[in-house]
Amino acid sequence: MTNLRKRRERGATLVEMALVAPMFFLALFAVIELGMAFKDYLTVSSGARDGARAGSVFGNDQRADILILRGVQNSLAVGGVGGTDQVRVAISDPDGGASTTYTYRPGTGCSGGNCCDWEPCPDPAFPGPIYQVPSWNPVTRDVSAPFTDRINVQVSYDHKWLTRLFFSTSTFTVGVTHQIEPQVFE
Repeated sequence: MTNLRKRRERGATLVEMALVAPMFFLALFAVIELGMAFKDYLTVSSGARDGARAGSVFGNDQRADILILRGVQNSLAVGGVGGTDQVRVAISDPDGGASTTYTYRPGTGCSGGNCCDWEPCPDPAFPGPIYQVPSWNPVTRDVSAPFTDRINVQVSYDHKWLTRLFFSTSTFTVGVTHQIEPQVFE
């Protein structure tokens, strides 16, 4: 009787494994994929906070926008996020509406061996047609106490899904607004 039962159940383990294995691997890859997406979202959020913090400190410095972008870029590099045409940063006046959106494009806008990695280039060190004055010019920002301007930094990142189980790409966008630190006391 036990030999007969063993013969009948011989392939049962294989059939059970064939039914359970695809669901197990689907769940495993879903957890890995969602974990990587969450890491990228947190990195974008950190980049937006670092950019807004830099904007509040640099205030009306002519180089404020490029310094904000470098702060965002450094924060994203630490988190492993980046790549051509995947990162966009908007620096804006949340009260007045003026805004400039920059796209990360490494190696573009080169002049004399130096390259501005952002398009349009907000770095005043690049003369001529490469440098473009932002629509909310940093030198016009109010840094007089007690009522200074506010600055908003919005970071958008196109996350590419590896397995494409859910989507091919998703855009993570995080905006942070800070008060500019007073630099002139009246």
